[in-house]
Amino acid sequence: MHRFHHTKEHEQEESFFVSMTDMMVGIIFLFIIMLMFFAMKFSDDSVDYRAEIKKLAAERDRLRSQVELLQGAENTRDAVVEAIYTSLKDQGVEVVIDKDNGILRLPESILFAVGKAELSTEGRSAVALLAHALATVLPCYTGQGSMPLPNNCTPSAFGLEALLIEGHTDTDGDENINWRLSMERALHTYQVLIKECPELSTLCSRQERKDQAAYPLMSIAGYGFKRPVVPNDTEEHKRLNRRIDLRFIMAPPDTMILDAARRSLQ
Repeated sequence: MHRFHHTKEHEQEESFFVSMTDMMVGIIFLFIIMLMFFAMKFSDDSVDYRAEIKKLAAERDRLRSQVELLQGAENTRDAVVEAIYTSLKDQGVEVVIDKDNGILRLPESILFAVGKAELSTEGRSAVALLAHALATVLPCYTGQGSMPLPNNCTPSAFGLEALLIEGHTDTDGDENINWRLSMERALHTYQVLIKECPELSTLCSRQERKDQAAYPLMSIAGYGFKRPVVPNDTEEHKRLNRRIDLRFIMAPPDTMILDAARRSLQ
């Protein structure tokens, strides 16, 4: 079963790690400045000031450990996307990685005819290969459902919260038609993935929900022409904007994991 995301809510989710990391780095920078201030202004043997400096240093180290964990989640996401990209490339399927946003990008040219929502013959073959690549890589970073954990999985504190299949169009044609086309393309891509590897539908988010069952990992969204990767000012740019994006969203680190990692750093 797939999930539908509202655009505003999803944008908040996908920016979680970027914004949190930036904030933490900024806070650490401020702590460093404060430490330098105390060291320069209070160079006497005052025990109180030394104690304050020690507290600030401890807080800086605590925040630094959290930044390292957030960076670890981003590195894990990059490894997931890279593994799927490499698998497809080795089989002759040309896709693009948007590393900053954790996106695997499939151009329209390998999936759909212009203006059509149904996958072409070549598109179905490409999505079938994608399905098997996902089925090989994702179980290591999700709740498995009915899928067995692969023997080559390396234990990771980080997992996926969601895999969003996004449909996008250019600006040609009616806006409402583009909304519908982008959603139908995302839906058809999802349906072929599940038909090729039904076990993908059993994968669940790694993020824990109190007193609730984990929700399915995969969901779909259609954005029409609202999220171009380049301006729609040339035919080549329009071609780039007609695409399917697979967006990998990491689950926030669990509090227990944060505490355990912090203790190991002390």
